[in-house]
Amino acid sequence: MNPSVWRVVAILGVGVILLALSLVFFTGEDLAHVNLVKDTFLTGFSQVQGFVARLGASTAGFFQGIFDFRNLQEENKELRKELAERENLRHQILELQKENYRLRGMLDFKERTEYELLPAEVIARDPSNWFETITVNRGALHGVKKNMPVITSQGLVGNILKVSRTSSRVLLLTDSRRAVSALVMRSREPGDVGIVEGSSGESASLRMTNLPPEANIQPGDTVISSGLGGIFPKGLVIGTVLETGLDQYGLLQQAVVLPAVNFNRLEEVFIVMDFPHENEEQEAEGHENEG
Repeated sequence: MNPSVWRVVAILGVGVILLALSLVFFTGEDLAHVNLVKDTFLTGFSQVQGFVARLGASTAGFFQGIFDFRNLQEENKELRKELAERENLRHQILELQKENYRLRGMLDFKERTEYELLPAEVIARDPSNWFETITVNRGALHGVKKNMPVITSQGLVGNILKVSRTSSRVLLLTDSRRAVSALVMRSREPGDVGIVEGSSGESASLRMTNLPPEANIQPGDTVISSGLGGIFPKGLVIGTVLETGLDQYGLLQQAVVLPAVNFNRLEEVFIVMDFPHENEEQEAEGHENEG
């Protein structure tokens, strides 16, 4: 059959269906066959309508889910940012509290000591030589000179090795090049003076050597500077004796000493600008005895 005829037939068919529908909805006659057509059409139409409604709801839900997901992503991103900011603020507060505690301790120590002290901040240290030297932010412009002692409120740190205009390098007590004349605070026996040296390597350990075999030293004793040599004042705390024993030749005593200063956490120090020397103290005592 010619396609144009098919089109005419289709148009006529649609017209018949529309006419039937008109009869269904606008006639007042209660005809059984009309009711059958009406019921059949309404049933089919309701199914189509329900399908379309479900499809629309599903599509709307799909796009709403995408929208909600993006909103949740943005909200999660903002919450993470806020959490990171709060965590950063908490760390800053903790650091300020620690710094405040250290500065209060330094101020209290400075008020109690008889030394002339210059506060300094550690501004650099070599990661490959962590226990050898540090750099502080005080130099010749501030009156710093070579060999001046460097301390904290806990004890001896080292001495000035090199001075520039606004900074200085400090040779730490733990450096193997550094040796300090020392004695045991408990006994303070003049004959029991030894040498405290740093050990080479990656640890902040000290050893006390050249002690006479009968030296009165034992674990738990506090080791202090003897004042001999003129670089360090007498009485600076060096550390605590961990163990004692004879040297490799069995002639002299030696000891392993735990430093009083935490060399891993050095942030602020004092440079000792001036201190009473041993000969000055002895002369003062002599004048008092004469009086």
